[in-house]
Amino acid sequence: MAWSLRLATFIAGLFASGGSALSVEQAGPPSANATFTVDLPARCQLRETCWVVNYVDVDPGPGARDFRCGPRTYHGHDGIDLAIRDREVMAQGVPVLAVAPGTVRRVRDGVADEGLTNAASREALAGRECGNGIVLDHGNGWETQYCHLQQRSVQVAVGQQIERGAPLGLIGLSGQTEFPHVHLTVRHDGAIIDPFTGRQQGAGCGEETRALWRDPGVTYEDVALYHAGFASAEPHPETIRQGHAIPEKLSTEAPALVLWVDLFGVQAEDRLRFRIMAPDGRLLLDQALGIDRTQARRFVFAGLRRQGRLWPSGLYHGEVELGRGRGATAWTRTRLVTVQMEPR
Repeated sequence: MAWSLRLATFIAGLFASGGSALSVEQAGPPSANATFTVDLPARCQLRETCWVVNYVDVDPGPGARDFRCGPRTYHGHDGIDLAIRDREVMAQGVPVLAVAPGTVRRVRDGVADEGLTNAASREALAGRECGNGIVLDHGNGWETQYCHLQQRSVQVAVGQQIERGAPLGLIGLSGQTEFPHVHLTVRHDGAIIDPFTGRQQGAGCGEETRALWRDPGVTYEDVALYHAGFASAEPHPETIRQGHAIPEKLSTEAPALVLWVDLFGVQAEDRLRFRIMAPDGRLLLDQALGIDRTQARRFVFAGLRRQGRLWPSGLYHGEVELGRGRGATAWTRTRLVTVQMEPR
């Protein structure tokens, strides 16, 4: 008999990344004939080992909209947040890279990789919201800012000339953030520019012009099922996000078989479908769960209690599918995982 574990939720904090010590005044619009291109600010594979969690807020009013008029941002967000999977990956070291050639204008290091945990930590980080950061001057009024680098990982100095793709430091958890990522802000003559459109922040959504990305594969992603796995009991999102090893094998004596997924960019009225297949191909679980609110990050799971003395040995398959919108019947995103069940 199927047993549904409770829906578990975790909201990643959405916080402004530009610290006052690294910010500049906003000014006029970019020149019409400006030619400036950028690369991703980290050594990773987009949609495989890193994901854009938040885009620039282009809503000129009190609301928040990304350039596609979607909710993948928050009020006043002045750049993009490029996240990695968890803290284990962060500990391995993911280089932050210069998106274009330029000169180092400002550097800050020495902020601990503790992130934002409560009101007291927010107060302690006032004026250092960006954490460990760097500002590069690319000439012709263009500059870029990088935030949340690992403490003591910054490897450039003020006045240094660097090439496109040069390592600046490592992705970290410094400043006002709750997950490892690098925040990138692009400015021209002091005005914030959305690298996905080449337009100023506040220009509104739904109109795309010339993106600044050199790689045409850097495109919008409305949702990402970025991590999934099996567990033998109710999984805890923070334990998984710390990067503790996900088991490739479970005991046939496990009290439960649980399939979980971590997502970026879920929206209210999305639906998630969990399916677990036994080694002989039998469908053990087929359950759909609704999402009640839009969130930057969410953790969801479903599973089965063990009914017999032991689970059958062999390879179990898990599938998580996402359907977008009210009454969704088409499953638009899929994540597949497996786990081996063996006697203890």
